[in-house]
Amino acid sequence: MAALIRGLRAGRALRGLGGVAVQGTVSLQCSNVRRGFHRAALLRLASDSKSDTSVPPPSYHEVHTAGESSSSSAQGESSEDAQPNTSFQDQSGEHGEDYETEEQLQARILTAALEFVPQHGWTVEAIAAAAETLGLSSASTGMFNNGAGDLVLHFVAQCNAQLAETLAEQNNQVQLGQSEAKKTAEFLKDAVETRLRMLIPYIDTWPQAMSILLLPHNIPDSLKHLSTMVDDIWYYAGDRSTDVNWYTRRAALTGIYNTTELVMVQDSSPDFEETWAFLDNRIKDVVNMANTAKQVQATGEAVVQGLMGAAITVTTQKMIQFPERNILALTIMSCLYFSDYMKEKCLACLSFT
Repeated sequence: MAALIRGLRAGRALRGLGGVAVQGTVSLQCSNVRRGFHRAALLRLASDSKSDTSVPPPSYHEVHTAGESSSSSAQGESSEDAQPNTSFQDQSGEHGEDYETEEQLQARILTAALEFVPQHGWTVEAIAAAAETLGLSSASTGMFNNGAGDLVLHFVAQCNAQLAETLAEQNNQVQLGQSEAKKTAEFLKDAVETRLRMLIPYIDTWPQAMSILLLPHNIPDSLKHLSTMVDDIWYYAGDRSTDVNWYTRRAALTGIYNTTELVMVQDSSPDFEETWAFLDNRIKDVVNMANTAKQVQATGEAVVQGLMGAAITVTTQKMIQFPERNILALTIMSCLYFSDYMKEKCLACLSFT
């Protein structure tokens, strides 16, 4: 009996030991599992830390630079396929290096068209021929609403700019002591002659250009260019008057330029000698212009008489291409542009033709 009891106790003890062993084994396994998860988490954190250190996230500057690089690369590829002188914009809205405005394109076409004026005259055909030589369609003439008027006005503006540049350069040379200052009469004559000589390459077709300038819708721009040219000449001649002489001198020189231009288009003498002689005589009248009101009136009458005399000379075959009355009217209007005093005398002159 005692042995049985000891056996039962031994069995219980063994079961207790077995439970403890099993429990210890389970605890050990759970601990190992937890330790494994913990190590895995540490390894993951270490891996993330290494990746952050080796490849840092891009900064704003890098992103911005990369964006500009990709943008410029894309623009470079697109510009290679584009035609010359075409416009494009980058992401900032700024134009590319090859950008050409409509005004610049028009000026380029009109400048090229001057080469075709001797052949086609001052016409839209000359503009179309120029467009084709530049690789453009002849339909580009649709850009010029004023047609041949745009061509003539472009040429006049170009000549005036060239004259102003020449006068400015001469003035700088005088200021630097590299050349002597000219007397007023000589300066005015040389300036007007320089400007008129720019017409020589187109002298055969210039009457046509003059008639275009006299069209009603072209007269405002014609007078503007004419007055700008005359004012530049007087300015570089040293005129700084602020009284009535400012108006009368410019009105007189305007009339002289136009009448000399009329003489020039019909002059057949060698190198237009008769034209320059006529100009020289008229310039002397301007230099001797008086200052008093009575002398101003006499000067105005002299200018009008000169205009009427020039109108009488308009009898050659060249001048048949356009009405003489309009030529005289342009001169009169240019005088009115500078001086209200000329109005009465000029209106009387209108009835002459």
